[in-house]
Amino acid sequence: MSDGHRGSPPGLAVVGLVDAPQNCSLEQLRSWGGRRSGASGETVVPLRAVVERAGPSPAADHVSAVSADGSYTASIPLSEALAKGEIRVEGGGPSIGLEVPGGLTKCWNVKGLGLLRVTEGPEPDSLPDVLTH
Repeated sequence: MSDGHRGSPPGLAVVGLVDAPQNCSLEQLRSWGGRRSGASGETVVPLRAVVERAGPSPAADHVSAVSADGSYTASIPLSEALAKGEIRVEGGGPSIGLEVPGGLTKCWNVKGLGLLRVTEGPEPDSLPDVLTH
């Protein structure tokens, strides 16, 4: 499972202010209440289903989505991420992504997702300012 470092097996780690850190395989993600989307067989899983399995602390108010190679980070208010966020697992490949439809910024959509870090307060984003587009 990925912990956000290059060379890790494909998957998604959930760490930070959680009771039970998770290392989610692609198969687990696909089985957690996901729906199929499109001809590619992509699985869409609510972000809530993934984060709540880890048991976020009551103090947690943000989640940082980090690409598997560590090159991109987006810090998202936890309430908005849980309400709108979707984990997308490619049908034919190992790629995982995060989309936040209707979110404040498209910068919250992270391709090649490998790590979700639950935090108290925001962490620095890869971009100096959150752009709305």
